[in-house]
Amino acid sequence: MKRVLSTIAIAAMLTACSSAPKIGGETNSAMTPITSQKLATSFKRQGVKLEWDCAFGTGAFGLTDAMCVRGDIKSVEVTAYATSNGNSENNREAAFKVAEMKAKAKLRHFIYEDINSTSVTNTMVKNVEKANDNIKSKIKVDEVALSDDESDKDANISVRENTNDTVRTLNETIRSQAQGILKGVYIKDEDIVDRQTVKVTIRWDKDSGRGSEQLNRIFR
Repeated sequence: MKRVLSTIAIAAMLTACSSAPKIGGETNSAMTPITSQKLATSFKRQGVKLEWDCAFGTGAFGLTDAMCVRGDIKSVEVTAYATSNGNSENNREAAFKVAEMKAKAKLRHFIYEDINSTSVTNTMVKNVEKANDNIKSKIKVDEVALSDDESDKDANISVRENTNDTVRTLNETIRSQAQGILKGVYIKDEDIVDRQTVKVTIRWDKDSGRGSEQLNRIFR
């Protein structure tokens, strides 16, 4: 009986040693270089989702959408994401707050967005021209003779230097601005979708819109 228990204990120790990770959390498998790392393709992003009411007399009064003709907007849902850059509770709460603000900004940009695009081209031309002439001439002063070889040596040289520099820059600026009041918008869902990525979905519907108006009248 003791031999059997000893054999089981040794086998358990060997299995634990073989499956234990290395120091620092690294496993026995080779590490993937940064240049070869890829984003997960299973991560599907969501954006703006609209729901419509069927116009009166269509859609078989809510029984089917086959014959539905879109009428008024019934609800809108907007989903946004944010990274936590850590795994503490403070990182988590901050990430949820950032995702909420991004979702509201995305909704506001969807409703109305002011785009301002500006393109400026600057051209600078610099032209420098230098001239250097070195000419010797035969003159007759007090019978001083100048041979042809002496007159041609380092003489009759005309140097022209022309430098033309052209610099052209194109600056393009695109500004996006959206501003407005959101009434009746509430947080529908908060979720952690990745190791350090959170998701927040906000929603507006007719009921929340009417409720916001009533509360605004009551608590003025």
